[in-house]
Amino acid sequence: MSDLVGIDIGRNTIKLVSLSKLGEVLSLDSLGEVKSPVMEIKTDEDRSKFLVEVGVAIKTLLADLKIKPKQVVAGLPEDEVISRLVRLPPLKESEIMDALKFEAETFVPYALDEVSIDYEIVEKDDAGRLTIFVVAARNKLIQSYVKLFKSLGLELLAIESSSVALRRVIKININTVERLIVVDLGEKFSDIFNMNKGNIYFARSILVGGESITRAISLGLNLDMASAEEYKKAYGMKETELEGKIRVAVMPVFNNIAEEIRKAMALFMEDNGGKKVELLVLSGGGANLPGMAEELTRLLGVEVQVMQPFSKIDATKIKTQFNLNVDGCRFGLAVGLAMRGLME
Repeated sequence: MSDLVGIDIGRNTIKLVSLSKLGEVLSLDSLGEVKSPVMEIKTDEDRSKFLVEVGVAIKTLLADLKIKPKQVVAGLPEDEVISRLVRLPPLKESEIMDALKFEAETFVPYALDEVSIDYEIVEKDDAGRLTIFVVAARNKLIQSYVKLFKSLGLELLAIESSSVALRRVIKININTVERLIVVDLGEKFSDIFNMNKGNIYFARSILVGGESITRAISLGLNLDMASAEEYKKAYGMKETELEGKIRVAVMPVFNNIAEEIRKAMALFMEDNGGKKVELLVLSGGGANLPGMAEELTRLLGVEVQVMQPFSKIDATKIKTQFNLNVDGCRFGLAVGLAMRGLME
């Protein structure tokens, strides 16, 4: 049993994955989820209350799974992270952070002493010029996560954005495609990021997710939210189902998501000398919406795949209630978090 678990604290559910590695084989040791607390978060005080409830939920989940990990890698919502691609002249390693702090003043909406900055060198050209992917997060947010897991008797080994964690899943599952876009469809937010040759070039969060689609169905067909959720899962965007009524209700939200993906594809081409995106990968709870992958292919003219994070992982050691071929895409982020230290 691994001493480390990946925990994805989502707005709908909290997902946990524990992995271990023997030689070159990754094995699934534990898998589970629990409902997230229902709470609107507008202030730091709201977040503190939310995380207290999250702690109760995680404690229950660990008890149900009968595991006692020592360390945790947690996911940081992309909407709580500020990220940017920065280009710098030739610099020594010791000079990069100072240069990035200067650049950060132009795109970080907080005082720099209130944030922590991390970075990754994406590219270094023949002249030594650097392309760097920069991520910044508020110290208050980081401290609240540290406090949460300390209260549970766990060490927070790292906090990562979804783009950083999901990149590990992409690297072991899709290693024949250089240029791709990943869309992680969550409950309230969806995250979009570009990858080229294994490096992240762009990441952002949009205020559209599975709840937006459910609400559109609820309003369009005069259903309560619970019924609308069931209709969404059953029929999705298929034109042949219910005379296409679900599809009609969903299309405005879908078009919003598709337009954001189109913008990301255009930005990718601009940053990569006109080279087109080869593949679009869908992850998260909304990835399995019936008909979505096909509709995106038709609209955007790009191949679309639903992420299968367990396809290269031995899942035979445990019994689980989940069908990993169907539900696996919902656990992509938690899998990527649990891979930290196993894949680097």
